[in-house]
Amino acid sequence: MPTDSSPVPPAPASADPAPPARSGLTPERASGVVIVAGIATFIAGALGAVQSRANGTLATVFGSAIDAALWSFGSGWLLLTLAMLHPKVRGGLVEAHRAYRGDSLRWWMFLGGLGGGFFVVAQTWSVPQIGVALFTIAIVGGQTLNALLVDSVGLGPAGKAPVTWTRVLGALGTIAGVALASLGRGGGDHALVLAPVFLAVVAGAGMAVQQAINGRVNRHSGNIVSTTWVNFTWGLVLIGGVLVAQLVRGTWSAPRTWDSPAWTFLGGVIGIVFVGVGALVVHYLGVLLATLLTLSGQLIGAVLVDVLGGASHLSPLVLVGVAVTLTSAAFAAVAGRRATVRRARAAAAAPPAAA
Repeated sequence: MPTDSSPVPPAPASADPAPPARSGLTPERASGVVIVAGIATFIAGALGAVQSRANGTLATVFGSAIDAALWSFGSGWLLLTLAMLHPKVRGGLVEAHRAYRGDSLRWWMFLGGLGGGFFVVAQTWSVPQIGVALFTIAIVGGQTLNALLVDSVGLGPAGKAPVTWTRVLGALGTIAGVALASLGRGGGDHALVLAPVFLAVVAGAGMAVQQAINGRVNRHSGNIVSTTWVNFTWGLVLIGGVLVAQLVRGTWSAPRTWDSPAWTFLGGVIGIVFVGVGALVVHYLGVLLATLLTLSGQLIGAVLVDVLGGASHLSPLVLVGVAVTLTSAAFAAVAGRRATVRRARAAAAAPPAAA
């Protein structure tokens, strides 16, 4: 198995050439870009934990997880639609459409938002049957392992990355760490039911694909707001479809009350940041490394939310899980940074191509 752990740019003959932002970087700048992208990804992951708590609280207040998801997606989509009034944001959609007409983007690459919508549906159906802990483990397992596959086939904008020992160890370590921390936080006393576990694994795998294709769209749109709007649009479509199905079956009910802390209504705003950062950094980190750093940030953010929310203590299992997760993510990040610098040096030393 190879040892290089950084995404490899697509072959020159590909119809979708290597991203220009990664070519021409000096080794020093390449290293700095990876560090900044990694920090941004970690912070976005921590914010994702806050979003989860906000949406969960709102679901309890509303008495419906779907209503809370509809608010999150709908409020975020409305803000992004208002941003469409700016010519540069609309221009991003024009550029993305031009890439589609030129066969640089396929139609299904615009559907990344369905992954986020499907996650909400899977969460709503699975958590009551298998608990938060097992759901989290299944999601992380599906997302992390599929990130390896997504990188290996070059679906993301960073190009292909071989399956190496460093990448596999980083992925498995992160899964183990999140599993320990999730079980330590509780919610794992449910019986194992295969159907919701499988659905959670599929939802996690879909999130890896979502980040990859969002990155592709952003590479061609050149505008992160345009890319995020496309993502939110399809997520809202899926959640809206679930709502329509509930209306037809007569199972939908309006929110019981809107009396909730103001911060719980910020799920859509946080989602914009989360999706936007993910679509941007995957260009430099690849899907796997972006996934590992995001999960690390989410885990730390979740623990902090628990503590600030009045949790009486943290179990030793949680602390061990956090340590394992951070160590695994740091291991993968250092390996990825070194590989990126090596590639930048090799590119700088290579003779210019003949005209």
